[in-house]
Amino acid sequence: MATRNYYRFVTKAWVGAVVATMILIPSFIRQIILCSNQLPLPEKQITNGHQNQIFKNATHDQDLDDIVRQQTKRMSPNGLILHAISIGNPRSASTLQFNAVCVSLFLHILNFAPALANNTSCIFVGGLKKFKKKEKQRSKSNPQVIKMHFKPNCTEVLNDTWLFSTARDLSDGREEKSWLIDHCGTQERIGYIQDLETLSEIGLDGILRKYGDVFSLEPHMMDAMIEYFDIWDKLRVCCGRQMSKYWRNDLLPTNSSLKDATMKKHSLCPTLVIDDVEKQFMETKLYKLLHLYENMRPINRPSMVDEVLTGKYCSEYNDAVKSRGIGFNQGLQT
Repeated sequence: MATRNYYRFVTKAWVGAVVATMILIPSFIRQIILCSNQLPLPEKQITNGHQNQIFKNATHDQDLDDIVRQQTKRMSPNGLILHAISIGNPRSASTLQFNAVCVSLFLHILNFAPALANNTSCIFVGGLKKFKKKEKQRSKSNPQVIKMHFKPNCTEVLNDTWLFSTARDLSDGREEKSWLIDHCGTQERIGYIQDLETLSEIGLDGILRKYGDVFSLEPHMMDAMIEYFDIWDKLRVCCGRQMSKYWRNDLLPTNSSLKDATMKKHSLCPTLVIDDVEKQFMETKLYKLLHLYENMRPINRPSMVDEVLTGKYCSEYNDAVKSRGIGFNQGLQT
């Protein structure tokens, strides 16, 4: 009898040890990932031919994610941000803001709710009717950033949405913030009013850190964002459908009806080997990370209406402007 009880005890102890190991090891691994000084990466790696493609596992154990976040005490001071709207007039650096908010929210989700990363998206809405339709269709649990060139009807906006906007200068920015408070009834969820005056004073790095503060991004994430946007900003100006009007004018053939002989020359773009800049952008850590998520790939372009970067897209587009005189927002196939 004693021998039998002994074996029962040993067997139960062994089973208990195995179960405990199965529970604790995934948690330990997740802690290593979350506490790493590298950008978060997807978990499941699949080999396809000669390429190693890493995919995000869309079905995480959400309870385990919550336990790890509690253990590491890495909660966001602003809570979990799922929805944001970027409002701004054309040519007010509204695309810079939209892309910065989009990337910041994505990194925020990777950090605090990784199970939702695959469902994160960023879109442009061109009119109020389309916005209303999108808001009705929008899932409350799927993270999303919306860009618009008009002020929203705040009764149509989801209650947990953070608002961002652009302005010409500090004075205009104060008026914009007052309008949002008066019409949308919130001050706590106004993320940042980006104005061109402050942008010129503190530079791109300073502006990006403003967004990093809102989304509680860690230092290594900010380093990756600064590297990424420093190169993207050059492509934004010197490449693609929405390039600088001055650079497009420089490239247009002399017989083009779009050419303005009185317009000043662009100083930066002629000094760049644009294919090298494009390839450098594609080699950044953040570009590679975003490329792993299908919904985020459109952000990895000079504008969301541009074609996919290839390492030669920018030179091909610039050559098309020179030879065929293609205009603003026109594609290579125009």
